[in-house]
Amino acid sequence: MKLATLTLAALMAVTSVAQAASIDASSATFAGTVIDFNDFDGYLLPQFDAGNLITSLNLGSGVTLTTTPFAVVGQNAFDLDQNGLWSVVGNGNRDGNFVSTAFSNNNGSINFTFATPMQQVGIFANQNQALFENNSLQLLAYDFNGNVLESFNVSIDTDVNNYDEGKFVGFARASADIYGFGLSNGTFVVDNLTISAVPEPETYAMFLAGLGLLGAASRRRSA
Repeated sequence: MKLATLTLAALMAVTSVAQAASIDASSATFAGTVIDFNDFDGYLLPQFDAGNLITSLNLGSGVTLTTTPFAVVGQNAFDLDQNGLWSVVGNGNRDGNFVSTAFSNNNGSINFTFATPMQQVGIFANQNQALFENNSLQLLAYDFNGNVLESFNVSIDTDVNNYDEGKFVGFARASADIYGFGLSNGTFVVDNLTISAVPEPETYAMFLAGLGLLGAASRRRSA
């Protein structure tokens, strides 16, 4: 009976580790491929090129950026009102150029699509915070068909006199099923998009421990 209880506890622990969760942290919570936007210099989206409307940009590593009007990829300075300023200098969480938005309406969004599904997606972000207003961002994770897997709202509050501050926000899923990641509402800045298609080693360890206890319980019953 005790072994069965331990087995159940281990499996519950595995489940809790593997459960999908929103990420809202002061810095990156996982390692992966990082897109820092430093190779871009003031690229405006959308834009006209030879009479054609360009609404997407290949960022490399199988990632494509799309946006509603208007966003700048490779921005080097942006005033965030009550939340301070982002600059090309950066800090330990980000450095160099970044993406800035100044949408033409309050429902504007930027979206990243992935050629292969990701389990964890995060980005360092801050928002323009107007005085005495309720400011927040909406984050969304999408499946292969563009359906929303998860979403949540986050409000970022940093000092008016600070530079390059913000939060690392995103999603960690139980499996690699994120084909798209989006941020919407308001005016904001983002940098260091981080993506990972594999679970954390701790998740595997907990899973194997649970399987081991299940095997031990099965052998004990057989004996």
